[in-house]
Amino acid sequence: MKLQRTFHAMLAFLLLSAVFLSGVTPVSAQAGGDGPSDPAELEAFMDGLMTAEMTEKHVPGAVVVVVKDGRVLFARGYGYADLERRTPVDAERTLFRPGSVSKLFVWTSVMQLVEQGELSLDADVNDYLDFTIPATYPEPITLRTLLTHTPGFEDKSEDLFVLKPENLISLEAYLKKNIPARVFPPGTVGAYSNYGTALAGYIVERVSGMPFYEYVEKNIFAPLEMERATFRQPLPADLAADMSGGYNYFNGGYVKGGFEYVAAYPAGALSASGSEMAKFMIAHLQNGRYGDTQILQEETARQMHSQLYTADPRIDGMAHGFFVNVVNDQYIISHGGDTILFHSGLYLFPEQNVGFFISTNSVGGAGVADAVGRAFADRYFPVEKAADPVPAAGFDSRMAKYVGEYHSARNNFSGFEKIFALFTPISITVDENKNIIFSRAGEVTQYVEVEPGLLVNREYPDDKIVMKEENGQITLHPASPMAYIKTPWHGSMSLHLLILLGGALLFLITLFRWLVSFFAGLFKREPRPFLSRLARLTGGLFALTYLVFLLVFAAALSNINPAYGVPNLIFETPAGIETFMRLPLIMGVLAILMAPFALIAWIKRFWTFGARFSYTFLTLLAFAIVWSMMYWNLLL
Repeated sequence: MKLQRTFHAMLAFLLLSAVFLSGVTPVSAQAGGDGPSDPAELEAFMDGLMTAEMTEKHVPGAVVVVVKDGRVLFARGYGYADLERRTPVDAERTLFRPGSVSKLFVWTSVMQLVEQGELSLDADVNDYLDFTIPATYPEPITLRTLLTHTPGFEDKSEDLFVLKPENLISLEAYLKKNIPARVFPPGTVGAYSNYGTALAGYIVERVSGMPFYEYVEKNIFAPLEMERATFRQPLPADLAADMSGGYNYFNGGYVKGGFEYVAAYPAGALSASGSEMAKFMIAHLQNGRYGDTQILQEETARQMHSQLYTADPRIDGMAHGFFVNVVNDQYIISHGGDTILFHSGLYLFPEQNVGFFISTNSVGGAGVADAVGRAFADRYFPVEKAADPVPAAGFDSRMAKYVGEYHSARNNFSGFEKIFALFTPISITVDENKNIIFSRAGEVTQYVEVEPGLLVNREYPDDKIVMKEENGQITLHPASPMAYIKTPWHGSMSLHLLILLGGALLFLITLFRWLVSFFAGLFKREPRPFLSRLARLTGGLFALTYLVFLLVFAAALSNINPAYGVPNLIFETPAGIETFMRLPLIMGVLAILMAPFALIAWIKRFWTFGARFSYTFLTLLAFAIVWSMMYWNLLL
């Protein structure tokens, strides 16, 4: 359903997204910088930190695992896996949903097959598929661009999550049904892509001759003795009983959600215990080796952990599937992950042979992995506070290029889901101290341009962003594959909200006045030309249709599922949705009809001068509303 896809898009940036270490409050650091070494000290630190985070964010359960030098240094469950039964989280047994951390198993599988000569990182992915990705650009999409989230796909969310197993479609059906438009040349813009990762998982299926979940079981889980991990949906019976519940804190209490089924399952459907994730971290920290087993040759593992893409040499970027960040002078490869109910992060410090994994079982846990990860780095790998960044010479001449509204490159451009950008703009301003202020969803971050085109986070100098300008288009590139595109004036949120909401208010007032005038005319039995009545009837129908559209839209938004904290429309299609989505088309026809009536009103001198002017203005406003709907692909 079209409206359902719109709201899917509103969650796309939140679901299965990549989390990296930035933008959270550090804690005081201990002396030294060799990483944690004392399990008792680490336990005391984590207990205090997790208690504070879980209380503040309303998280009922979590798991934290730290590995070092090939062994588990710390593994602990916090809180409850099942609140109703008061079942505590067990790091050994309780399964969590790591979300997009699942992608690391896709990329490990790909690198295994590259190592065996079965796949090439530089071949056109169409060489491995039984359907065709359109050749929008001369350059093909390759596994190399999939690994770095630079294939140039737009974002699509249709069919991504369902709550009932009978509604889950196969990976093959999902990929063939939901081919996204190619909106950037491959290798040029970081735009995080669940579809791209799922496509790589399907290529693993095609080349290996077995389902992706079976390939991982045979080639990763079995060698690493990961017996309590699976990509299967629904869960196997022997694991289902130990699956943690997922919760949302709603109206002062916790509401339990169900199992989240992911159609693009290689990109985010893993279920695993914290201790099983420890084995995976150890294997990567030891360059593919776990005990006497080697899941990757050392050379392949080192290649996988090395940087493959960056938007600019001055910032971090992507390894072969891992995010790359230098935090507190430590080279970190990581990946975060989110479903609606679970939020996780996996961070590896290869040079220190240290790994850290965390997962939470609550909607409110979205920022916990990031906060705890930063605190972990600040405590065990402390650095002296850097000097305050100084604005680069000539900044005043470049300042205007930064100022404005931006939207994520990870967005939909060709379908109804494009409207997601309207609800998630980033506003950039510059203050009197030459700080570049990023504002999004109430969160404010200060950057300083330290050299032309290079921004540094004032609080966390590891966080850097590069500004690029090409053919008059400004783009901002952080280390993660989440580029931002400067919005043209005609696409700004303020303009479209003024048109859409301001127009609704004016049409509502006008509709009321016309109704009063209509009934007054009936009472006075005043003769009125047929065309004048038809003109107002057309305008009134436009107003009524538009107001109904907005009311239904608002009602759908406000119908929140208490267990997930999102509209129920995400999971089920309301009755009559197809009729509802025809309303913008009806509005377009009515707006076109209003135009000749406005002209006739002046020629025939209908009404007073003010009334004729008002009708003409409303006609122009109707066209503006229809144009806005066309801009957001609501009118097709």
